[in-house]
Amino acid sequence: MEPQRRYNVERSCLRCHERKLKCDRTTPCSRCVRQNTACQYPGPSRVKRQTPKKSMTEVAARLEQLERSIAAMVKERPRGSTDGSSDVKSDSTAGKSASTSTLPFIGKLDTARSRPLDQGFLSKDGRYINEPLLSRVLDKEKELQSAIGSPSDYSSPHRPPVLRAEGLIANPLLAQVDLKELYPSRWQATLLWQAFLSRVDPLVKVLHIPSTQPRIFAAINRPESVRPDVRALLFAIYFAATTAFISDDRQNESLQFDLRKYQQGMEISLYQSEFLDAPTITSLQATVIYQTCFRYSNSGRSGWTLQGMTMRAAQSIGLQRDGKHFKLPQLECELRRRLWWHIHSADARVAEDHGLSVPENDYGDTELPLNIDDGNLSGLDESPVESQSRWTDMTYSLIIMEIIKKRPMLLRTLEGSTDPSRAIADFRREIHEKYLKHGDPDIPIQRIGLLLGQLLLAKAEICIRQRIIHSQGPAATSLDRGISQGSFDLACNAIELGLEIHTDELLRGFRWLTSTFTGYHPLTYILWTLCVCPTGPHVERAWRVVNTLFDITEENSLISGPGERWPMIVQLREKALRSRQAHEALHSSQQAADDTAVYGDGGHAMRLDGGFDMNVWDPSFIENPDWNYLTQSLALLNGEI
Repeated sequence: MEPQRRYNVERSCLRCHERKLKCDRTTPCSRCVRQNTACQYPGPSRVKRQTPKKSMTEVAARLEQLERSIAAMVKERPRGSTDGSSDVKSDSTAGKSASTSTLPFIGKLDTARSRPLDQGFLSKDGRYINEPLLSRVLDKEKELQSAIGSPSDYSSPHRPPVLRAEGLIANPLLAQVDLKELYPSRWQATLLWQAFLSRVDPLVKVLHIPSTQPRIFAAINRPESVRPDVRALLFAIYFAATTAFISDDRQNESLQFDLRKYQQGMEISLYQSEFLDAPTITSLQATVIYQTCFRYSNSGRSGWTLQGMTMRAAQSIGLQRDGKHFKLPQLECELRRRLWWHIHSADARVAEDHGLSVPENDYGDTELPLNIDDGNLSGLDESPVESQSRWTDMTYSLIIMEIIKKRPMLLRTLEGSTDPSRAIADFRREIHEKYLKHGDPDIPIQRIGLLLGQLLLAKAEICIRQRIIHSQGPAATSLDRGISQGSFDLACNAIELGLEIHTDELLRGFRWLTSTFTGYHPLTYILWTLCVCPTGPHVERAWRVVNTLFDITEENSLISGPGERWPMIVQLREKALRSRQAHEALHSSQQAADDTAVYGDGGHAMRLDGGFDMNVWDPSFIENPDWNYLTQSLALLNGEI
């Protein structure tokens, strides 16, 4: 038996030590006397814990073992492996040579970083760690996994409360509100759930209804007994269904009151779930549903900010890594895929609202969701479920996800190309064969999917055509750089598709979402073309779609406002109107011939406005708009500066 080490007799008594108070070390101490409590000092039977000593030999042995493990990892990688996990790139060749020659261990570690096997570490409570060495050590050293905890795990009665940052989501004072006052009746809650299933879930497919519905009804019946993140999901569903109802009756003050009430309940529940420190799949589902519907009532930049927060929360639990790497059940894998790609799709869409360009972020290696119905999935699946060649519950969402995912790749492929038609046609054909050909235009959700798919393909082609023309630089003529009849027709077609989506009576139940489809890219291109070519066979069609879209957008602005880009669009439209009026004045005085140019449209002429300098305009702003620059350009052209 090891000898026991006695405590220093000059130490504080046990009670003062526990309460971290100064002790006068008398027997008994004066503080214990005043409080009439027993005063005890640590005796000889108490052993002070010591950190076990490690010899240099043991440390060297552990380092050698770790180095052998990393060397084995490098050898496991097939030579020339290109299996698609390129998210972590190694340093330059020169850098690696220097590292390997001077620091052999670090050189091996640097090589290991680029291994496709490095998918990171997912803890049992959902925290994701992908720092290469740490994640590998955690995977191998099981006893260290329990040491990874959230800040709430380190609470102590002797330390002040940790400052919380959830004020970004909700004012902490809202936590004083009685949640019971915010719940609808059980019957009303049931109606809201049914409305969500028919009008929101088909468009925002982040839930698996068969497994979610029992939890929702349990929460409806016993809301006080469920976790805060489940309550947040419940209130997000109430908020979404009420938003759909408001799109039918905008003047209904009772619905507006309910909407604010459910928003408050969602924010309080999200605050109580510690979303910023400990996001979960459920709280992210609530956030995604809430933010998608919030856009109907508020198109301000807060949506963009919240979107960034949601993206970081998703990355913090490893949604950018496919669940199969962590051997998760297929149902959980699919839920993670649905969330991740919906967040990415929404990121691009919210950026467009504010004239912001979205960098090509690390998409990770998360695969697209399977094209399946919810009923094909269960938590008891023994054999893998495969995508279906038909229209399913996921097809609408997959059309959007696939086009947004592949458009940047297509742009990179076609940079500098002089004949992009074949690649663009192949892109369209792929989307048609995988999804669009299975749609039935008589079924509302399939009808909106068909129309939206065509609209997104048209927008993608406009951006691709403009990027290619712009990449040609001086080799392109001024006219080619500025205007393409094919792109112009596509832009008009895209706006017309958007108008059909919004005005189609069959799609009225989805108007809470379709009314937010402004179509900034094609609208900007049409107005830009009308400024440059104010006359020709294209004019009447173009002005018809522009004026109709303006009427609808300004009508919708009574609810949320059309967004920060809209004033720029209005100014561009005014410029196009002045250009048209100037041309008509010239034409009436027989002086228009000096300011005309033939566009090459089957003998029809499109007249260029002599007051509009084509070289001032950069076609790339359609894809990556800089609205500060655009405002200055318009002001310059209008003679304001």
